[in-house]
Amino acid sequence: MTIGLKDISKTTGYAISTVSRVLTNKISGSSVSAKEILRVAREMGYGKYRSAVSPENRIIDIALITQHFSEEFYAYLYSSFDEISIKRNCSLTIHSVRHVKSLLDELLFLSKNHDGFILFLPTLDPFSYNKINETMNNYPIVSIAPSFEAIFDTFTFDSYQGGVLAARAFMEKGYEKFGIIRGPIKKWEAALRRNGFRDTIENEGYKVIWDYKGDYSFESGEKAFHNIYKKRSKNIAIFASNDQMAVGFIHAALENNQQIPKDYAIIGYDNILFSKIFFPKLTTIDTDVDQLAEEAIDHLIRMIKNEVNLDRSARKTLIPVKLIKRDTHK
Repeated sequence: MTIGLKDISKTTGYAISTVSRVLTNKISGSSVSAKEILRVAREMGYGKYRSAVSPENRIIDIALITQHFSEEFYAYLYSSFDEISIKRNCSLTIHSVRHVKSLLDELLFLSKNHDGFILFLPTLDPFSYNKINETMNNYPIVSIAPSFEAIFDTFTFDSYQGGVLAARAFMEKGYEKFGIIRGPIKKWEAALRRNGFRDTIENEGYKVIWDYKGDYSFESGEKAFHNIYKKRSKNIAIFASNDQMAVGFIHAALENNQQIPKDYAIIGYDNILFSKIFFPKLTTIDTDVDQLAEEAIDHLIRMIKNEVNLDRSARKTLIPVKLIKRDTHK
């Protein structure tokens, strides 16, 4: 059913003429009557709501578009974006498009009820990003996943620097043998973490002697331990591309009476809850998800309010990461 001015008038109790003037910005959105009419128009799904009413006078609706995977990082991500959007007086909805048949069709559908998107699509290739850009035609979009090239204004963690910090921490402790449990290389941030670690090690004349293909899961961390344990290689410093794999590795090592960090030193990435409470406590690379959410949402709001030139080249902003020293790399 199509919602019209008469329906909004009936629900709010205000005259159709008053409803019309509010929805054409002829009455200030700060008045009591305007706030009520705008609220009802939005909730009833009035089709012309977004085109008729200035973003300054209404609630901004944002969609966080993800490819949801069963990783604890996603819980941190959603929680931060939810909290920051409330502080910025925005309405946030979260949509996973991991299994949709047509990504473009889904985005076009969602754009009808949202003012802008924040994309977290870490497995998308440049061709797909370009297709979204062409199809959405200057629709406000911010990306928070690293990519080969920035198609949209992007805010993302400095994943390469995370690998660098892990390598330096190991070398400062005198380690000379190094390994890595990498994430899926189709995820660009996993490749950056691996490259940062490997480049730093090799620049100092060492080599990464063990490179295990993980998938970010706890179980792949366990499998990684059994893989290196069979090789009888010890006193090796290992960088795990996320905390879940690091904790899985530690769990399997302790089950097999190995000592952390005496037999295997390990550093993770993300600083999730388990890294703080699991024994021994995990040394890890901290990512400030709140800062990521704040910068991405604030920038998207500016885009929606036409305060950003959408015709210029896309820009990338790297959010700094830092090493959290605990017990697994002494």
